[in-house]
Amino acid sequence: MTGFSHRLHFVVTRFGAPLRHAGALLALVLFASGLAHLAPPADAAADGVLAKIEAGGVIHAGTRASAPPFARKLEAGGFEGFSVDLLEAIRVATEESVGRSVALELHEVTPGDRLQRVAAGELDIVCGITTPTWDREALVDFSVPFFRDGTRVLTYREQATGNVDLGRLDIGVVEGTTTVTIIGEELPTANLHHFPTMKDAMAALAAGEVNGVANIGITLLGLAAKAEPRRSVVLLPRTYALAMETLACVLPQDDSPWRDTVNRVIIDMFAGVEDSNSRYDEIYDRWFGRNSEIFYPLDRDNRNYLSTVSIWAR
Repeated sequence: MTGFSHRLHFVVTRFGAPLRHAGALLALVLFASGLAHLAPPADAAADGVLAKIEAGGVIHAGTRASAPPFARKLEAGGFEGFSVDLLEAIRVATEESVGRSVALELHEVTPGDRLQRVAAGELDIVCGITTPTWDREALVDFSVPFFRDGTRVLTYREQATGNVDLGRLDIGVVEGTTTVTIIGEELPTANLHHFPTMKDAMAALAAGEVNGVANIGITLLGLAAKAEPRRSVVLLPRTYALAMETLACVLPQDDSPWRDTVNRVIIDMFAGVEDSNSRYDEIYDRWFGRNSEIFYPLDRDNRNYLSTVSIWAR
């Protein structure tokens, strides 16, 4: 007997049968079907991301094309960066979870479409420089944080002599990002210029259309390191961040098995991070260590933060 039939049988038995009037029978069916609608599906995971990956053998993932060292698109095709390595670790864990070989298919996303493509089911995950917010949480879910950094304003060193009043600058920001809100709140008198990508904002800085570009510090330094010609830059404020932002992977809503798989990968990578002896350190050093293009050491405060991200007992 199906769950619906069982509930229908219960109602008929409880209230007397046979029912003699068609109207009463219709009301009974509608009532029982309402119960069926409220009941949880027998196998909610059957339609989830892990089931799709098990069937198709592919993770459809998104990342940014011009946000080094988190991710950048190569001239020969493909992507590289910290986020790409993180997605590769998730791919390996997913293979173990579904018991078959799994390919990682990477797609370029932008600040304007990254959430919608996950919500629409086009992408299974996006890892890059996305900060969780409650407004975004209404559309998608997020993994546990995998990075934390401060929001700053990058400008050329020759423009940063003396005490720079950030509130009087023309500052480039990327539309659809949390940076827009942060700069608006922290520097309400600054003149904001909106751009579709960080590449466009940096081009405007080089052309003198703005005299600063805002984002998290590591992203700004990564873009400055790739700029041609290379110019000396500085992050402002010099001694503190305007705000701290955590970065997390974007995931489809209400898919616990897939979210648990991703979270376990990230949490396992943090094991030993407080002692600089973790899988996370290996990936971090590849992109932010002394021998990388940008030296951005993982300080004690961030190590302590990452080591306490996990809420699960071992």
